[in-house]
Amino acid sequence: MIKSSINILILIAAFIFSAGSASGQRNEKNLLSHKIIVNQDDCTIVAYVKPVRGWPVETDKYYYWFSAHRIKSTQGGYSGKLLNGDYRESYANRNLKELGYFYKGLKAGVWRSWSQNGKLTEDYTWNFGEKNGIYHKYDSLGGVLERGKYRNGVLHGKQKIFAGDSTRTIYYHKGKVSSPKSIVPGFIRRIFN
Repeated sequence: MIKSSINILILIAAFIFSAGSASGQRNEKNLLSHKIIVNQDDCTIVAYVKPVRGWPVETDKYYYWFSAHRIKSTQGGYSGKLLNGDYRESYANRNLKELGYFYKGLKAGVWRSWSQNGKLTEDYTWNFGEKNGIYHKYDSLGGVLERGKYRNGVLHGKQKIFAGDSTRTIYYHKGKVSSPKSIVPGFIRRIFN
């Protein structure tokens, strides 16, 4: 009786242990199979091509995809596995070159770029393959050279350009240079004009 109980407990423990380890291996295998590494002469790219289902392609957007050991970009279509997940590009000296995220082949979130000596050169915010949000450009010392905002892929709002001790401000409305908004109400302007 005791001997059969011990045998049953050992059998149950072995079953639980083997099921747990098989599940962990399966998840690790799925994660690793979607990771791609592209080695080029001047840089190394690590990206992911997680499966994508039912995604309509828009003709005005650039899609990034992987095929034949290369990452490619085309407008309005793709012919391979769409990049989908983290993206990291490094120089040959292992310093970061570009860091960002792809969502179904389109750039998404904040993308940062660095010079070969490790200085941040720019950062842009992307949404479904379009620049959409605040951006910065930096000088070789890490100071801000330019700051502005994109909306739907075009400059929109106040853009500041810094040069030495001066600042130049340019206003954009839907990608076109415009005059700044007046803080004086319209009816007061009409009275004094």
